[in-house]
Amino acid sequence: MKIFWMLWSVLALLAPTFARAAEDKCAACHRRESSALVMEWDRSKHAANGVGCQQCHQGKEGDAFSWKHQGEFVSAIVTPKTCAQCHAEETEQFSKSHHARAGEILASLDNILAEKVAGLPNNKADAVNGCLQCHGGVVKVLKDEKGEVKRTGAEGDGSKGSCNACHSRHSFEAKLARNPENCGKCHMGPDHPQIEIYNESKHGIAFHANKDKMALDKDSWVLGKDYSAAPTCATCHISSYMGPDGQVKGNTHDVGERISWTLRPVISSKLNMVVFKDGFKEDYPDSRALPKVGDSVETIEKVVEKDMLVSKKVTRIVDRILTWDQRRGQMQAVCANCHGKQFVSNFYEQYDSLVTLYNEKFAKPAKGIMDELLKDGVLNAKAPFEHDVQWEFWELWHHEGRRARHGASMMGPDYTHWHGMYEVSKTFYIKFLPAVVKAAEEKSPELGKKWKAKIDALMTREEHAWRKGLSPEEAEQLKKEYQLRYNQ
Repeated sequence: MKIFWMLWSVLALLAPTFARAAEDKCAACHRRESSALVMEWDRSKHAANGVGCQQCHQGKEGDAFSWKHQGEFVSAIVTPKTCAQCHAEETEQFSKSHHARAGEILASLDNILAEKVAGLPNNKADAVNGCLQCHGGVVKVLKDEKGEVKRTGAEGDGSKGSCNACHSRHSFEAKLARNPENCGKCHMGPDHPQIEIYNESKHGIAFHANKDKMALDKDSWVLGKDYSAAPTCATCHISSYMGPDGQVKGNTHDVGERISWTLRPVISSKLNMVVFKDGFKEDYPDSRALPKVGDSVETIEKVVEKDMLVSKKVTRIVDRILTWDQRRGQMQAVCANCHGKQFVSNFYEQYDSLVTLYNEKFAKPAKGIMDELLKDGVLNAKAPFEHDVQWEFWELWHHEGRRARHGASMMGPDYTHWHGMYEVSKTFYIKFLPAVVKAAEEKSPELGKKWKAKIDALMTREEHAWRKGLSPEEAEQLKKEYQLRYNQ
């Protein structure tokens, strides 16, 4: 027994040496073939703490994603479950977040546009180079002409999402993930311009002016303790902050916990969150009845089967419920580090009012029209972009409507109005409504008359009365102000 313990002790002491030898073997070759990659790792906290190549890239025999390389089984795929070996809590939080499930949105009209409208039957390059770069996709292994996996073994570990999306390899710097530009890789563009709005906002202006005061590279990064110059995306959505009791609050890798509105669909709604016993989370729009704690609820979960993402029904037990106002309270607690209660309350009143305006004046009427056109047979649900009206409706809510709502949510006035509600209004009146009548007329003269009458009736509502013109007094005032300002 004594000999056994002595031998075990010697092996334990030698283990780091063996590991170091393996790392030296990796690094020696890769310093020649991909030197910058190794340089990035050299300056990382992984390297400083003895986390080497094999801890993350260790493969195993029988794994379809592993192969023998220079005498060692290695895997190029590093999944969140790999990271969980050291970062278990963060991985658990992330695995239940919208970021982890970003690929599940791909069965949508967005994908129809990329794969079919902008693609070819045998070429989905637009979706691959566009959509999948942010949303990800199902990881597949090479197969032969018979459909057999070229390397046999289990396919993947069931992980969803990618830690590398925010914590870029191989330096894995905290300051990179905390920088707004990091989020801007995906959260930008005509349909979700968060980074553009942030840069326009007072928050973004303060960040860029005071980046050197943001403590982005510190281990501890708590708003109100380690920095105060400006909030970043991470500050508001996931990072730690000081509470009024002097205690550190927050810090989660679930990016959606503090969001109280959904600004993505045609019609926005406030979001409650149902958390189940196994940690699975589901957003419930405020129009949907909430279950009770302890209830059994049938949920839908996306899983991979035969290289395809499929929906699976899973019955789960409700553990707790986070209401939309509780989620908002978490966000407001972050705001309170820099702003008074009245300021925060006033901001949310303005924000809510803009979303309600968009919903009531444009989104609900437009969606109601589209639903009725389907019932009338004017539109075909299997041909979502067959008519002009379908394109105009898409632009109305998916691009312009989102820009307006996001602009209001992040204090970006130009995106709220000129890139947002102005475009919504123009599309609704000048493009969408005429396209409704046009599509109906193409179906039949009778339907054309019906829909022209319906649109005429809609325009008699008070909110559309401006189309009849201004009052004489208003028109005269505008004329005088213009002449005074421009001398024309």
